[in-house]
Amino acid sequence: TQPHIIVTHGGGRGKEEPLSCSWAAYGLIMRPNDFASYLLAIGICNLLLYFAFYIIMKLRSGERIKLIPLLCIICTSVVWGFALFFFFQGLSTWQKTPAESREHNRDCILLDFFDDHDIWHFLSSIAMFGSFLVLLTLDDDLDTVQRDKIYVF
Repeated sequence: TQPHIIVTHGGGRGKEEPLSCSWAAYGLIMRPNDFASYLLAIGICNLLLYFAFYIIMKLRSGERIKLIPLLCIICTSVVWGFALFFFFQGLSTWQKTPAESREHNRDCILLDFFDDHDIWHFLSSIAMFGSFLVLLTLDDDLDTVQRDKIYVF
C-alpha cells in the first residue's frame, strides 16, 4: 500500500498572500530608504501571521495544544516582542559607508559591549530557534491519531 500524503496547509492557503503582495508592492512603489530591512519586516510578519493562522485553525478544529508547545509559544512570543522592539530602533543603515554608519551607534547597554543592534541579533536568533521548537512540538497531540482522521486546513 502507498503511504497517505497529508497536506497540512491546503484549504487556508492564499488568504495571507494578498497582504504580503501589497506590502511588497508598497515597497516597490514607495522605495523605503532601507529596503533590506523592509523586506526583513515582511518576512517576520509573514512568519508571525502563518503561526497565528495555524494555531487558530488548530484550536478551531478541536485539536489541543500540549503543555510543552504552549510554553514554547509563550516564551517565543515574549522573545519576539523584545526582539522586534530592538529591530524597530533603526540603528543600522545600508545606504552609508561603515564609517558613517558607526556615527549613529548608541552607547553599549549589555555588558558595556553590545548595543541595541547586537541585542536585536541575539534576540531574533533565539526567537527563530523558539519558532522552530514551536513547529517541532505543535502537533504532538496528533501522535496517536490516525492520519486519515487528522483535519486538514
